[in-house]
Amino acid sequence: MAALSEEVIKQKIIDQLTWDDSVNANDIQVEVMESTVQLKGKVPNYTAKLAAERDALNVPGVLNLESFLKVEFPPRITTPDDAEISRNIKSMLTMNDRINAINIDVSTTDGVVTLSGTADSYWEKYEAEDLANTATGVVEVVNKTVVRPVKSVIDQEIEDDIKKAYERSGLIDETKIDVSVKNGVAHLAGVVSNTLIKNQAFKTALYTTGVVDVIDEITIA
Repeated sequence: MAALSEEVIKQKIIDQLTWDDSVNANDIQVEVMESTVQLKGKVPNYTAKLAAERDALNVPGVLNLESFLKVEFPPRITTPDDAEISRNIKSMLTMNDRINAINIDVSTTDGVVTLSGTADSYWEKYEAEDLANTATGVVEVVNKTVVRPVKSVIDQEIEDDIKKAYERSGLIDETKIDVSVKNGVAHLAGVVSNTLIKNQAFKTALYTTGVVDVIDEITIA
């Protein structure tokens, strides 16, 4: 397949942002330089910022993203103060029956939320982040939560489980991705054809029992 021109990539990103109803594309500017995309402007909330970045990365031909989007809440929105943001997120975590949030701490400064403490699994760490992303008043989430698995799994078993999950996938070509695990940290490398496959490979490792962190060095070509 011939490489797409910068103008074609730019238009596809604009079309994708316009299509996505969760993103207000009117205030977003797109620039494309070779395979790197820059997003500039403002969005009405943090989830819209994440969605815009995801949409851009999903367009064929995009290899790198530089996001300069600013979160500016609409005047009609009553923005809670930092203490209330922290309380709201802690309540959201506590009410989520998928996450054991008892040891996850929440603090907020100028709308920037920091998650710390410990989580039982790697996927719980990132599900907690996903919940925090949606809270009103949040402009950024910093996830410093440390994973301490309830069940200890040896590295070779983790590695084998990830590889077998790749083999079962209808999307991932397991021969294109190298997997190694040391002290529960999964290292992914290799080359795939698009962001969708890269993200799926990451999520597969994310949900594997015993994983405490994922180093994703998969590239797109």
